[in-house]
Amino acid sequence: MTAHVAEATEDRGRVILRCTSWSPNEVAIKAALVVAGAFNSEVELLFVEDDQRLNFASFPFAKEISLRNGKSRRVSQDAVRAEVRGSFQVARQHVADMSSSLEINVYEHVVRDDPVQALVSACARRGPWNVIAIAETFGTPAPFSLVDVFDAVSDATGVLVVGPEARQSAATTALRSANAKRDAVKGPVVIAVEDGEHLQGMLRAGHVIAAALATEVVILLVSETDAELVQLDAEVRLVLADQDNVRLAKSVATHQSRMAVAEAIRRLQSSFVIAQFGAAAAPRHQSLRPLTSTLQCPLLLVR
Repeated sequence: MTAHVAEATEDRGRVILRCTSWSPNEVAIKAALVVAGAFNSEVELLFVEDDQRLNFASFPFAKEISLRNGKSRRVSQDAVRAEVRGSFQVARQHVADMSSSLEINVYEHVVRDDPVQALVSACARRGPWNVIAIAETFGTPAPFSLVDVFDAVSDATGVLVVGPEARQSAATTALRSANAKRDAVKGPVVIAVEDGEHLQGMLRAGHVIAAALATEVVILLVSETDAELVQLDAEVRLVLADQDNVRLAKSVATHQSRMAVAEAIRRLQSSFVIAQFGAAAAPRHQSLRPLTSTLQCPLLLVR
């Protein structure tokens, strides 16, 4: 599927910035705004009160155990709701500060629902051209996985995430400005291409985002074996024959090593990465930590 977000005038999709009770990440919010601005789209702030967590908190024996130190605490619905709304207010303020001089329509919905079902419903309201942006640092404990999202949400072309190192990204400065083109971006938009079928759609998205960040597009070819890499290289070069604004990076044969892909992307010092979910760079049923813990920039995972 093409990595695309509907323009505001199309009324067929937008960037959905999903916020929960976890602390929002400023780089994730900035990235969502940049993608919306690049595609002339809108941003919906989707505040999700986790229905299961609130229901559990209603029991008198309910306790939460901290994943950081293992300490437990009693909880109540009022306490959980206050915590959730406090997180929402922080996210709301970040968005207001960052979008104050942007010509982007931002609106919000507050729902009490299962976190995945909330995204299903939100995307279906104006599908099909939505991009989901996760407001929290990827890797923060959550009641669902990216597999859940990609399997359940049919009206979304991709999911935007940032890792724990994203706040150190060179792109942070570029994402801070209302007019990103006036900021110097040190790194390119990197597209991890693993088959020729998805090249055109990913390339279109890469050009749009690169134009917003005033940087170049670099294609990183990724295959499991050296033989497959040679064939992919030939296919991609045919497509890029008449394009002088795209650079091919040194290719990588992973030999089933996720660290090989992560290291190749890291060395490119990208300002933004686009990769296919379910392929070697971002496998469905394996941890994305090797990639997200390495990246210092936003990652857009497409179908």
